[in-house]
Amino acid sequence: MKNKRPGELKKLCDIQVRKYLLKNAERDGYGRIFCPLKQRWYPQNKMHVAHYVDRNRMSCRFHEHNVHLISEQSNVWDAREPAEGYKSLHHKEYEFWLKNKIGEKNFENLLELSEELSIFGVDKYLEVLDKYKT
Repeated sequence: MKNKRPGELKKLCDIQVRKYLLKNAERDGYGRIFCPLKQRWYPQNKMHVAHYVDRNRMSCRFHEHNVHLISEQSNVWDAREPAEGYKSLHHKEYEFWLKNKIGEKNFENLLELSEELSIFGVDKYLEVLDKYKT
């Protein structure tokens, strides 16, 4: 793996994080996964890995408080719906849920972390792959 380029490793990390989240997802008797934002069950193929802090912020891209399985309904469609004071309805619902899930202090820490400049090299990607082993 050390001979792979960082861009290739980033893709592998994205795939590995999704596999990890799917493996550990809450499922119903039909194998559907619960979306905490929509409060509904969805088939696996309708679940996205969503990031509260935009995934271009590498300091948070793979952080366990920033990556969650969220339904396509919320991540794509609700993300197009306006909500006063927020980027979208999706972001409003995501913030409310995330603050309750991880607590106000961890939420503020995540926002602070998102302001840090972080450049990932091979070793950092390998750490992520190890952290999210399935």
